Amino acid sequence: MSNSGGKQRQSNNSPFSGAQAAHTLGPNIPSSVYPKDTVRDVAESLGITNMRDNICVALATDIEYRIRDIVESASKYMKHAKRTRMTTADIDNALRQKNIEPLYGFFPPYTSGQKNGPWFRTVPTPSGAPLYVMEDEEINFDNILEHGPRVGVGRGVGWHAHWLAIEGIQPPIPENPVPLARKMGSTTAADDASLTDAGEAAAELGNTAVKPLVKHVLSRELQLYYERLTSSILSPPTDAKKESDVSLPQDIVPLSQYTSLSSGNLVRDAALASLRGDAGIHQLVPYLIQWVGSNVIHALRADKEDAKTAEAQQSMLELLSTMLSTLHALLINPSIFIEPYLHQLMPSVLSILLATYFAPVETPIETSIETQAYRLRLYAAALLAHIIDHFAGFYPTLKSRAVATLVQALLLHVDDGSAKQVPDASGSIDAKLGALMGLRRLGPSSFKTLLGPVPVQSADAAHTELIPLRVMGTWLAENQDATKRIMQEITAGLRELDTDVAEPDPEAVKAVYGAFWTEVLDKELLAVLAHYHTLIAS
Repeated sequence: MSNSGGKQRQSNNSPFSGAQAAHTLGPNIPSSVYPKDTVRDVAESLGITNMRDNICVALATDIEYRIRDIVESASKYMKHAKRTRMTTADIDNALRQKNIEPLYGFFPPYTSGQKNGPWFRTVPTPSGAPLYVMEDEEINFDNILEHGPRVGVGRGVGWHAHWLAIEGIQPPIPENPVPLARKMGSTTAADDASLTDAGEAAAELGNTAVKPLVKHVLSRELQLYYERLTSSILSPPTDAKKESDVSLPQDIVPLSQYTSLSSGNLVRDAALASLRGDAGIHQLVPYLIQWVGSNVIHALRADKEDAKTAEAQQSMLELLSTMLSTLHALLINPSIFIEPYLHQLMPSVLSILLATYFAPVETPIETSIETQAYRLRLYAAALLAHIIDHFAGFYPTLKSRAVATLVQALLLHVDDGSAKQVPDASGSIDAKLGALMGLRRLGPSSFKTLLGPVPVQSADAAHTELIPLRVMGTWLAENQDATKRIMQEITAGLRELDTDVAEPDPEAVKAVYGAFWTEVLDKELLAVLAHYHTLIAS
């Protein structure tokens, strides 16, 4: 009953019942406590002039009603909070209740439960009307600068780069996080017995830290992938064979044509295709290159007497061809950073290009085996040219070192020790053939090395200069029948050189390159020799 009576009394006596309640106060009482002059000032600030008095009075009355309504709602928040003083938070809550954006920048006069004194102060005005302004604390900058905290001038913002990981290995630098300590498993009794002396020696070193010898650890998934990959390449299932032409090209062709060739086995083709495009095998690259090198060494070091059968020779050539295909797949994979492993990859390619695969045999299929070996050297020469073309920009000496290696294989003793002198070019015929094929595939600028003098070391450790083509002519004069392919490579390489000489001088060519070449070469090739000798001499 008391609550309803209170509401009834508030409803009858409250001036908030409507905007018209302000007009019932009497004729001598102003219709609104909100002055009409303030309304006129606000209107003039907005560009509205000559506003009539009755309009200003009506707007002032409506403004007063809105203010009283908001204050009444704010007082409810104050009473529910059991406070006797209204705060700006109450006004904000009342504005939010009526979907009006609250006022920002005004804070309540209570902070941390303590009263900070009056928040607003009265300022006298000439008209006598009270004016309330917010109390601002004056700040003395001199006191702050003299007694405030001293802040030193820092070095500023800077950046520096560091290696997070190099080839999958995290370098031990302060910027990188410390790897978690690995839990070492318990060793067997035999291991403990074998490490007794080492443990006693380590105990004498005090607090010396012992680092493990393992530098690179593969995940279990990569280990399984490596095992499946190598087994699929080296020994794929026989039931996956397919009927297709697996022979290599017998002439110089772009390296891209070797990519489309089939190995004769679907599983092996799938494994090689994975090497060409898989982006997640970067950590396996050093292991794969080492695996290829070990297989090449195993094939080339096999007993030549055991490889006299056609089946053994065919198996060796297939193994070497598979290893070249594996290296080829790694080189053309765009997601692999292969440059740090070129020094491990080049020996395998050069070994297949220059090595002797098997001893001479007297079988009806000898010509077929030699043809397959020649095609394999063509593949190795194409792969060597691809490596130099793509990485010579990063390693300026790569091409010159490769050419020097090929010239050395062409001139120096590389086989059975039958040469009496090192510069006599008495060595492996296969090495000379592979060197000529490699020089020809590297381009005319590399093949021209045969036409000029090159420094070599003779048997008495003296350095001399020899012209490789002259030395080869002396050797070919005695072994012309057994070196048909060598003659073909030399003549083909000479025809690829440009010349502007119309009539050569045979005597000048004979004096420089020997009598053998004046007898076996035509006028066009003799003109090439005369032209380049003139360029080299000048």
